[in-house]
Amino acid sequence: MSEATVDIRPVTVADAANLLVLLKALKQESTTFTADPKLAHLSVDEEEAQLEVMIASPQNHLMVADYGGQLIGVASIIAKDADVGEIGVAILKAYWNEGLGSALMEEMLYWAKTASSLTHIVLTVQLENTYAKRLYRNLGFKVTHSDSVVNAAGEDVPAQEMTLTVRHANQD
Repeated sequence: MSEATVDIRPVTVADAANLLVLLKALKQESTTFTADPKLAHLSVDEEEAQLEVMIASPQNHLMVADYGGQLIGVASIIAKDADVGEIGVAILKAYWNEGLGSALMEEMLYWAKTASSLTHIVLTVQLENTYAKRLYRNLGFKVTHSDSVVNAAGEDVPAQEMTLTVRHANQD
């Protein structure tokens, strides 16, 4: 990267168009990145409406890595139920190995621990994604289940579910 800095920040409604561009690029770059297929057909107005709901939610959170006005990474926590959120993170390939995945994960986990009511964060990682598995272990995630998932190329691949406790149920 050049002299410009990367800003890790919460998403805004104004990011809708750039976020759709980022999600499309991420889907094309990697078989480990999967997103809701409906996202591919959203209009900017529809994405803005979804972002408004997410921003207002105390159990869902979305952050972006912004490099001089270009979105180059995204991380989300989506509530699976009242206590458990599922985290995901993705960075454009041109910006891999710059520490951005770690930075996004750390910011998201800080939010989960300090601002959410969630007690556990879960994720699914494909076994071929060795860098991500190491990052998640270093952040304290533990393997809770091994299975397989269908990757973005439509192939059945081995994967692990990992969980991190961010707060005990009786903790405020």
